[in-house]
Amino acid sequence: MDMGSDAAASSSLIIARIVYGVNWFNVGAIFPLIALEFNKDVSLLGSITAAFFIGVGLFQIPAGIFAAKYGPRTSAIFGIATSSTAALLYGLASEASQLIWLRFIVGFGMAFFFSSAIILIARYGKRGFPGFSIGIMNSAHSMGGIIGIFAWIIIAQILGWRTSLILSGVLGLLTALLMIIAVPKGERELTIEYTNRIQDKLYKPRRQEQLKTSNVLRILSNRPLVYLGLILIGIQAAWALELTFIVVYLRNLGFSAEITGVIASVPLISAIVSAPLIGGFYDKIRDARKVLLICGIGMSMAIAGMSINSLYIIIACTIFTGFFSGGAFTVVYEKARTLPILDIADYKNKASAPKANGKGVNNDNNHDPSADYSSYYFDAIKVAWVNGLSLIGVLWMPIVFSSIVTQTGYELAWILSAVVTALFVLTPISKLSRQKTRR
Repeated sequence: MDMGSDAAASSSLIIARIVYGVNWFNVGAIFPLIALEFNKDVSLLGSITAAFFIGVGLFQIPAGIFAAKYGPRTSAIFGIATSSTAALLYGLASEASQLIWLRFIVGFGMAFFFSSAIILIARYGKRGFPGFSIGIMNSAHSMGGIIGIFAWIIIAQILGWRTSLILSGVLGLLTALLMIIAVPKGERELTIEYTNRIQDKLYKPRRQEQLKTSNVLRILSNRPLVYLGLILIGIQAAWALELTFIVVYLRNLGFSAEITGVIASVPLISAIVSAPLIGGFYDKIRDARKVLLICGIGMSMAIAGMSINSLYIIIACTIFTGFFSGGAFTVVYEKARTLPILDIADYKNKASAPKANGKGVNNDNNHDPSADYSSYYFDAIKVAWVNGLSLIGVLWMPIVFSSIVTQTGYELAWILSAVVTALFVLTPISKLSRQKTRR
């Protein structure tokens, strides 16, 4: 493979993921300015956030199928362009209802970008370390979140919230153009190793065979993937609620906009460190249950601690929430991407795989690398399904959280959020097997 082109492709994906993160978080950060103009309270933020999660959640599976049919490159470029256009139009909205609908479209576009970008970075990132590469993508998302939360508060105060959102949309469209230039067209081998070890032509199933409805249904009904989706609901609950409401929460406690922006960026900073760190650790031990158990306990305790009205405790809790969630996201996505599905690719295609010297070609774990290549067609759907379950599972939480805040205050809302995180993360972990996954 051309290492230079791989570096260019992965760099363009990382840059796009950073701007993706900006457009994910900046609306929540500058919401006080939006609410002031439209004369609304925190309930509007709950509706905007729910609409966003509906868009990004409901379209994960259609996006995965689209990527399997037309390629992850096409899906990722389409997604980032669509979400960026909607983000740009957000700055031109004249009614509160338009804010909700445009946020839905932003989520729709991000659904098409996300799973495809995960598959592309696993292909073009650091060879032999997909967990680390996916961790870098998650770090890029956190870096974009820092910019979206901290920098956009300042930008919005200087230029106005409308101009700041138009700016973020333009930046997103520029990253789409960069991906068009840098990400190669067409299908390529997963690694040179596979072509070296398989002396005959690498087996490549026809797409129309792979996209049968029965095959998609096998993925959607796969229990380990469903368990991973349930776990991710808890992770999303902790991550999304904290980063969505932390600015409004801290302002409610009387902190200035500048201090609020710094504190709100803390979980994203810790996630930048933890995502590749824990992803690289998982590449070595390949034990998702152990890593997710630790992360689940840590996140639950951190979210509960947010209810304590102490600046130092809140800062500590935001650090731990970011650290454990950054690692948990990485492990779940890599586990889902590499999970073999019975009767699809890893098993069904073994009989059709090419032979070398009269014997099947296997790696040290007696695994057929050509099956890895064929299962590539399903990787986007697997990641999209897990992510979609989590996003659909949390779409009601911002509305309930804001309702609890309106009626009783933030303390009870944070405690109940911690309970939800613990239930969804810790309960399904025992159902996950220790089955080896392909690298």
